[in-house]
Amino acid sequence: MGIGSYDLVVVTAIALPAPATALVGRAAELATLTSAVTAAGTRLVTVTGPPGVGKTRLALAAAAAVADQFPGGAVWVDLAPVREARLFLGEIARALGVNRSAEEPALTRLVASVAERDVLLVLDNCEHLLEALPELGTLLSSSPRLRVLATSRERLHLAAEREFAVPPLPMPSEADVGDLDRLRGNAAIALLLARAPAHVTLTGRTARSLAEVCVRLDGLPLAIELAAARLRVFTPSELVFRLEHPMALLIGGPRDGPGRHRDLRAAIAWSHDLLPAGERATFRRLSVFVGDWTVSAADAVCGDPATGGVIDAIESLLDKSLIRRAVGEDGDARFGMLMSLREFAAEQLELHGEVADTRARHTRYFAAAARRCEATMGTNEETATWPRLGVMHGDLIAAFIDSRAGSYVDETLWLATGLGWYWYTRGSLADAAGLIDVVSAVAGDPSSSPDACAAALIAGGIVALGLGHLDTAEDLLLRSAAISATSDDERRLAIVSAFRGHVARGRGRSEDAAERYATARSIFESAGNARGTAWAAHDLGLLATELGDPVDAEALLREALRLFRSLEYDWAVAVSARALATVLLHGGAVDEPARLLGEALLLHDGVGDRRGIAQCFEALADVAFARGALSTAGRLLGAAAAQRDAVAARPTDAEQARLSVLASTLVHTLGRTGADHEQHAGRTMPSAAAVALAAGVAAAGEIVAEPDAVGLTPRQLEVAALVAASNTNRQIGRALGISEKTAEIHVGNIMERLHAPSRAGVASWATAHGLKPPRKGFPVYPSPPRPRRPDTRHR
Repeated sequence: MGIGSYDLVVVTAIALPAPATALVGRAAELATLTSAVTAAGTRLVTVTGPPGVGKTRLALAAAAAVADQFPGGAVWVDLAPVREARLFLGEIARALGVNRSAEEPALTRLVASVAERDVLLVLDNCEHLLEALPELGTLLSSSPRLRVLATSRERLHLAAEREFAVPPLPMPSEADVGDLDRLRGNAAIALLLARAPAHVTLTGRTARSLAEVCVRLDGLPLAIELAAARLRVFTPSELVFRLEHPMALLIGGPRDGPGRHRDLRAAIAWSHDLLPAGERATFRRLSVFVGDWTVSAADAVCGDPATGGVIDAIESLLDKSLIRRAVGEDGDARFGMLMSLREFAAEQLELHGEVADTRARHTRYFAAAARRCEATMGTNEETATWPRLGVMHGDLIAAFIDSRAGSYVDETLWLATGLGWYWYTRGSLADAAGLIDVVSAVAGDPSSSPDACAAALIAGGIVALGLGHLDTAEDLLLRSAAISATSDDERRLAIVSAFRGHVARGRGRSEDAAERYATARSIFESAGNARGTAWAAHDLGLLATELGDPVDAEALLREALRLFRSLEYDWAVAVSARALATVLLHGGAVDEPARLLGEALLLHDGVGDRRGIAQCFEALADVAFARGALSTAGRLLGAAAAQRDAVAARPTDAEQARLSVLASTLVHTLGRTGADHEQHAGRTMPSAAAVALAAGVAAAGEIVAEPDAVGLTPRQLEVAALVAASNTNRQIGRALGISEKTAEIHVGNIMERLHAPSRAGVASWATAHGLKPPRKGFPVYPSPPRPRRPDTRHR
């Protein structure tokens, strides 16, 4: 073996090191790992994961937890300083306390030393000594009472091995940010606070910044601990800003810690330096991807013509925890890279002078991908395009920026096309505003192709339409139509006709809109295009709604909804269901519109369409009002406004007219202060909470029961009316000649019967049902039902 031999004289073994800090956020992983180590038949468990994920710390905690189950103890072996494979067994022997001898082979003496001992051998950092690992396999097979717990950035590939992959800590979500108790329970936040200076606390003001720190660091424990130390100097919000480039910031770990754990770059460099040259090249080139990527994308962007494709390199990098397998919405196998690893790889790409060439390949690849996506618009293949655009949109943005910096005319147009369609359908129009001028200018470049120009002008036109720039939308759509007409491109001509119908409808030119919608429908029907036909029915249904023809509107929208359901086109189902619900609401129905809006809300939320979510909130505010839940209606209006503001999706004139009527009615019923309070509460409500509130409105058969149905006593009706008149319990008691405590009990019982969460809910119910405070000597009874608001508010 080349390392000498050892006497069977066991001196003191190396005990487990005592950690300086407590393990935070790994309770579940620790329980699973300790069970794996002590399970019957287990011989070797390898803890794997990316640099900085906390493999060593978790293995140490697991070993300490189970050490008393091994009579021979748990022995710690730090292999990081061992640079040569021939020294591997020597380091294990030293840790076990076996003295040197020159008489027998080292492996033989080691086997003899552990043959009769129940020992847990903990081998930390095995990844650089893979050549020596067959000796570990032999040691295990020859020592039935020995168990090994190893850490490595890749599997050891031994027969007895059981892998335990350690993920980054779970990161806080948007919903967590609005709930301090939930946020405090998040593992990444808990670690950040545990390692931060004592003056750093979790409050409503620091919550978002602290959560953003954890998200930007991918939940990587080493990075979070290094960032926590920086909170001695920076506020949480300042730290977020400086984490744009974490490598330079995340240094200065404990002096008594391993060198590779004192800064993030050193931790990653340890793994990077072990890679062969070909894998290093692939690793650094992968840094140009902003989002997750497929093998075919990596091959096109990162492959080396001299050495072939990248499949083997990707598989090896995956084994070494330098890339990760991602869940793809589009069904493709996808991979990604943690942000810290991506920044390190990008530095390497620049050092090797490969930035320009790799980014150029990236730009060309995603321009071609956007072109393929555009070809599905208005066809039955469109459904599969939206998830792909969603996965690619970060890379489309990066490629678009690079194309503008270079001389990529057609690439710029195709990338703008993909982004325009994505932002329009996902309601993210604030991101798309700058696209219009770029499309208008580049489409006039003499070197641009007609195909790219026609496609990009449509995308620019629909973005302008969504932003309410009707003149610009008309101009861009007409330019596209002129190009498409020369090539008899019926698909694009039909799309242009449909969107010009939207422009005409926005201008109040109903006849023009009807003519253009009919033209689009004719083209789609001639081509046997069910998807296009469904959209035409939808558009004609919207026009009929605005013309005050609810019968035709309902028929057309039901046709569109039926077709979209048959095509399994979820986003279009959401749009049509919402439009149909609005028509039915205007006709006085409540329950069916509520169900349709619940379905639409779920689908819009599923794809992150914030404009669609806002429109559902607004319609469900109408539902809540019709059922007497006035506070809920106010909150949904406020939440809708917040969603619209976030994506610059202002209401159409028709939508604004309806919203104004509802807002005015709420002021009349709740009072100016009450209405403003509820809408402000909705505006500031976390998005997830607002969606849950709206979903509850949609799901409830009745939010508020009628007075007779809830079984309130005459006295309770009097109390409810006085609550609605803003009386305190003491004032209620004085008005009714009862004690303050009795009034408090009545209010509690009323809230329970009405399922009202607060006095405001009781007040809303009483107001909605016309309850008036009692005159002296007269009992309170509900007024006759209020007539519904006249339909003029919907026209």
